[in-house]
Amino acid sequence: MSSADGTNSDKHYWHHYVDSYRQAFQTLGPVRIILEYGVFHGDSIRWLRSQFPDAFIIGADILEPQPDWPQDERIQYVRFDQNDPDHIGRSLRANNILFDLIIEDGSHIPQHQAWCLTQSLPHLRSGGLYILEDIHTSHPEHSLYRAYCTDYAQPPATSLQVLLALQHIRATGVPFTEALADGLASKDFFTAAEVKALHADIAGIELYRRTRLPLRCYKCGGNDYDYAAMRCRCGVALYETADSMSFLIRKI
Repeated sequence: MSSADGTNSDKHYWHHYVDSYRQAFQTLGPVRIILEYGVFHGDSIRWLRSQFPDAFIIGADILEPQPDWPQDERIQYVRFDQNDPDHIGRSLRANNILFDLIIEDGSHIPQHQAWCLTQSLPHLRSGGLYILEDIHTSHPEHSLYRAYCTDYAQPPATSLQVLLALQHIRATGVPFTEALADGLASKDFFTAAEVKALHADIAGIELYRRTRLPLRCYKCGGNDYDYAAMRCRCGVALYETADSMSFLIRKI
């Protein structure tokens, strides 16, 4: 059963994202309009409604609105196909909205994460926050990376590698060059021009990684854990390398 404040969202009980998100939200100033990719059962929308009761929230999903999705006059649902970057871009341009907060929590397919980032960041207002959630699926040890990224001639730079690279060169003072942009470009992910645009448009990049065990298991709902094996009694791994990572990206 869903909770009114969205604490049944895996943002809360599995990933432990919400504390870091709340801290980042405090620096946003007034939040009037929010876009979230991926609705699932609607618990994340409920949580956003509890955090921003005066904001207008748009939930984007490939599905038609479902009976369990929250409904009120300040929530709207639209259909988006993350597998079509041109569709994403056209839809955002057609609405001509500058969002205060965008959360990408959709398919988690590595290519989709990259396409949503490049298409959506221009539609985030200055000082706004883009959350690229569950970026661990772009890690080479994750099953979705292995499913979608192993047929390339060489391992592609996904959103994870590109954003970590941009974060690193800023921290170390390494110059951003054409050669660096070209080295991060790869088929189906980022062009060199898109890497340069990210570097120009992003003011700050933080990567959150869960350091605690989940409150409960996403599969069985229980918390009877085998602590020595780092697994739930139902068999789900609780502390994998490629799990519970989220980028918090600040727009210039």
